[in-house]
Amino acid sequence: MIYGGTLRAANTFPTDRFLVELGSQEISQPNYEDIVLQNLMLDCNYRGGGILLLNPIRITISDCYITHFSSVGISVHKGHETFIHNSFLGQHITVGGDPQESNFSGTAIRLDSNDNDVTDVVIFSAQIGIEVLGQANIMKGVHCYNKATGWGGTGIMIKKGATQNRIIGCYMDYTGIVLEESNRITISNSYFLGDAFILLKAGTSGTAFGLSIVDNIFTGSDHGVPIVQAQGTFSLVKQTRVDDNSAAGMALRSTRARVSVSGSGNSWTADLSHVLLFPGAVAHVQYSFYTPQLNATNATATFPQHALQSITATSITVVSDQPVDAVVSFSVDQSSYGDNEMQNIYHVTSPGLQMAPLKH
Repeated sequence: MIYGGTLRAANTFPTDRFLVELGSQEISQPNYEDIVLQNLMLDCNYRGGGILLLNPIRITISDCYITHFSSVGISVHKGHETFIHNSFLGQHITVGGDPQESNFSGTAIRLDSNDNDVTDVVIFSAQIGIEVLGQANIMKGVHCYNKATGWGGTGIMIKKGATQNRIIGCYMDYTGIVLEESNRITISNSYFLGDAFILLKAGTSGTAFGLSIVDNIFTGSDHGVPIVQAQGTFSLVKQTRVDDNSAAGMALRSTRARVSVSGSGNSWTADLSHVLLFPGAVAHVQYSFYTPQLNATNATATFPQHALQSITATSITVVSDQPVDAVVSFSVDQSSYGDNEMQNIYHVTSPGLQMAPLKH
């Protein structure tokens, strides 16, 4: 155990090193375990990083305060089962709204490793809050207000190849989540403040598989910023669910949509592009046709024939064989497609990110 003290980098401390380093680059397998770093104040003096774990296994970092790092606050490389909890990390000591926020750099936590747990951690200043390069990690109760999205900051970034990660019950404060990898990722029960949103990057694979973004709360400033945004062209979407989120002052996006269109005539069209996350993929459509003036008790009336006439990239049209006053309700689900279903059907390119002005 290393506990209960302060380490501060000298002015001559090498900028490519860390105040605490465990392990060796020459050893490819974990050869140490059950080490606890607790109640430490690490002041990197803007020279290098705080803690470096090389091939760790079953390590605990608890109740630490890490600041003034120029590179990374905590870096976990290979190994697995590092627990980081009840700690504070920030490049600059601030309570938010710092006039130098646009200059924040560095990364508070980098997980280039599998099976780690980050719980009840506050990240108050850095370019990137948590950068995840490994698999099967979980982040719970993390509060990120490191660098606002409008300044180019990211709260949590899931890098390409980092599948099967979970973000649960976190607080994204003016800084959002970026997914370079949308393969079996869960984001749930989290709170997004100040137009913070989730960005999905299609990358070269153009695949979203097993993605779940549910039961989150979004609060914005009435600039119409979508809560979830897609960037690039997605060619395959399977078992993806973005639903049951709530938003105030932001625009909802979902993989399921329900809308009703009423009026007199013989054609009813619903445009779902403002709701669906992937507006180029309108599929699994159901609709109901209701007209109050015609019912089973009127023996002389003939219920109109109706049919789904067309589906485009953004809209659905139902027509009837005679003019009538009707309400047509549509239900669309784009959460899962088979490989064959996706051929030449699903192509969507983002028009670009939509961000609100920074809070002054």
